[in-house]
Amino acid sequence: GRPVRPCYHLAIPDSLRFDGESEASFRSRAERAARIAEVLVAACLKNKCMRSYVEDPALPQYSVESVLRCPTVRVEYEQAIAIGGIGECLAATKAKNWGNGPQVLPLEVDDFFYRNRITYLFRSNSLYNRRFHQRRRMKKLLGKDRALVGEAKSSTKELFLKHLTSEQIRAIQRVFHVGPGQFWRAAMGRTFLVLPPEFVQKELDFETCEERHKIAAADLGEKCTRVVK
Repeated sequence: GRPVRPCYHLAIPDSLRFDGESEASFRSRAERAARIAEVLVAACLKNKCMRSYVEDPALPQYSVESVLRCPTVRVEYEQAIAIGGIGECLAATKAKNWGNGPQVLPLEVDDFFYRNRITYLFRSNSLYNRRFHQRRRMKKLLGKDRALVGEAKSSTKELFLKHLTSEQIRAIQRVFHVGPGQFWRAAMGRTFLVLPPEFVQKELDFETCEERHKIAAADLGEKCTRVVK
């Protein structure tokens, strides 16, 4: 039969009714849960990414039935968003320090998400994201000594400093202009260094450059034409 997309559910007691809950309260809560589920499913089926997965014959695990069983949602925190099944997102993010949350919200129409894993989106105020990018940049700047970032992150300050060689200390000072102690704090995400910008080589548009010279020559006259030639 058709493969079932995995859905991670939270533990559910044998009875859905809380201890001491009246019939009216239980019915009201059940109706509210049904309305929420209806909103989550409807938003999921309207999402462009989900629709493309459902329509793709190479992805039989995605279907209208699978969405009804386990809709993909946004689990939002103050600093980040996780997109996936409700249970799997809550389980994966429960130990994250992402500020206030979680809030389970419906997908937006244009939300992209990976078909085989949780998708994480980080807000501009995310310390987690800033730390991640700083460590990645530090590794790139260190080159052959890039392993020092991981070693610092996984060690206490005392142990990290104890095992540093004089050559590694010089590399840290040469690249970051800080001491080993400050480097350890940066690798741990406790401080942010002033790092050199990361330059990206783009393709040169020679045709555009030539056209600009011709325009300049036309504007400035014969003198400029001689310079261009």
